[in-house]
Amino acid sequence: MGEGVSTDSTDDDSSIDCRAVVEELYTFLDGELSDGRRIQIERHYTGCSGCHEIVEFHASLKMTIASKCQEPVPDALRQRIRDALRAAE
Repeated sequence: MGEGVSTDSTDDDSSIDCRAVVEELYTFLDGELSDGRRIQIERHYTGCSGCHEIVEFHASLKMTIASKCQEPVPDALRQRIRDALRAAE
């Protein structure tokens, strides 16, 4: 784990710890977690300074990238990606 990230839970919810927050970070930021799991992660990172810093950094990074990447994806690139995904199945 990186500096400031422990494997110990910092709140009463022993089913979530720093490692889980980091492992599920982008699933959390993308809004793809169940409501229950999202709440667990929010409870943990709001009470854990190391995780709070990590979540805030990556949320900011994600917003910055999204705001800078506004060009449409060319159709040829979309097709190459689709072909590669089909070949990987």
